[in-house]
Amino acid sequence: MTVLDKNTSAGEKSMEYFEPKTISDALSLLAKHGAEAKIIAGGTDVMVDIKYKEEPGFLVNIKKIPGLDGIRENGGSLRIGALATIRDVETSAVVRDKLPVLWESSHQFASLQIRNTATIGGNICRASPSGETLTPLLVLEAKGKLAFADGERTEPFTAFFQGPGKCSVGSKGLLTEIEVPYPAAGSRGVYLKHAVRGAMDIAMVGVAVLITPDASKNSLQDVRIGLGAVAPTPLRATKTEALLRGKSLSGALLKEAAAMAASESSPISDQRSSAEYRRWIVEALTRRGLEQTWKAATGKEVV
Repeated sequence: MTVLDKNTSAGEKSMEYFEPKTISDALSLLAKHGAEAKIIAGGTDVMVDIKYKEEPGFLVNIKKIPGLDGIRENGGSLRIGALATIRDVETSAVVRDKLPVLWESSHQFASLQIRNTATIGGNICRASPSGETLTPLLVLEAKGKLAFADGERTEPFTAFFQGPGKCSVGSKGLLTEIEVPYPAAGSRGVYLKHAVRGAMDIAMVGVAVLITPDASKNSLQDVRIGLGAVAPTPLRATKTEALLRGKSLSGALLKEAAAMAASESSPISDQRSSAEYRRWIVEALTRRGLEQTWKAATGKEVV
């Protein structure tokens, strides 16, 4: 155990720093210290919180635990270690080839310096509604492998996010791996982001679209739409998906679907944008995402 020097005054408690070497050791620390402990890996968010918000009583650095990084194929899916950096995801040939919607989100993730440090597990467990990789993982129907002191479980990300900054791992669990099934043959996906300063800024609105045409390429066999930064958690636009599934994408249907996706969002107004403007952006990005993926998958324009 190392005690960090906080230049504390008399009677003030120092923040304690740990570097567990195993998942078991990390879980023991979390079980002992609970909500007072903060997990750190890349540290791109945690260190900002420590500087500008509140220091935790205990800092648990899991970066040196072996086996939690790496990207590897496993049959019909890709397994991504929670400690894999966003840059690892961005530079993975298999991610770019088979999961382009996830690749695009990693490519639009902050600056190169941040991507070299930030981990995909940290981005997920931060549970920010605007987290770049979250809506792509939702439309890819990915799952997280979670470790707790009493065992492991696998959970779909559709059930993982519980509110801003809140997720299923809580204060006593770890996300160790992400399993992403490959989309069906012929599928096409895209991640679109609107931000004040482009890729350098967090998303004001993020939309992920994944479609699978039928064999004749005349209708949508499957469609998934993920919305980010427009609700307390990233979400699937399930009503819009149901509207589109099994149909050919006409101009009139496209307009209706984009408006429905906007109605499924529940954005807030803040210093960056009004709720009304965010809904308009949801509508615009959904329309663009559907148009792009339809053309890529079928070779046809929406008319």
